Amino acid sequence: MTVIIRSENTVLTDDYNGSPGCRVVLEEPALRVVVPEKADQLFPLSRVSRVVCNGVVEWSMSALLACADMGINLLFLEKNGEVRARWLGRGDARQSLTQRLVDLLSRSDGQEKYENWYLSMQKMVARSFARRMGLNDWREVSINNLRQQINLTLSDEGRHRSTVLEGLLHSELLNWLPDCGFTIEDDAILSSNLDLAGDLSKLLVWDFYPALLTDSDIDAATALEAMAYLFQKQEDRCYLLFRSTINKLHQFLLAII
Repeated sequence: MTVIIRSENTVLTDDYNGSPGCRVVLEEPALRVVVPEKADQLFPLSRVSRVVCNGVVEWSMSALLACADMGINLLFLEKNGEVRARWLGRGDARQSLTQRLVDLLSRSDGQEKYENWYLSMQKMVARSFARRMGLNDWREVSINNLRQQINLTLSDEGRHRSTVLEGLLHSELLNWLPDCGFTIEDDAILSSNLDLAGDLSKLLVWDFYPALLTDSDIDAATALEAMAYLFQKQEDRCYLLFRSTINKLHQFLLAII
């Protein structure tokens, strides 16, 4: 099996061709390739351009659907190299995502449904933060209580840095969102008062709180310099979390539109 990386357009690996027992499963936000007696390998969905399978490769349905949703094409070849089958990713992903969001917001209950989805995402990121911080009750923890604890723990400078970081995330998301299929300048989205970049920045900033609370290595002349440094350290992880969140929003839109 050969995996092509989107950004580099080069072959990442072909070690699995002809490997008996090779299978691919979804481990969000990545594909996990499992081969007996070999170390598993993870391929972030956001970076995969296409996959070519030569020989027998077992795919889980969730992995196939994740590839389709991300616009990743799969090609299955015979042993002699002839094409046996194709699995085509979702066509025109940009239009699909934007249009589904516009359709949702045009419904009378659209804003409420979006807010319910967003609340579920807030709960998820807050619990992830609580688990990373070692809280015993992380599964039942209250978002509001966590925010209060964070504000009490952070110094005035820490709270200022948190606000600056959220602004940096907002700015970066305005560049990332169009690449994932959301046309932010769409009139229907603008008229809905939806600030998707702002909403996502409030979700992603939770992943930076452990560093803001405990990292003594963040030292710079200004809050902007310090937060730019912190973002740079965690940019790859942040981007993967962003793509995972977009995938969840996409699944949510597919389910109700």
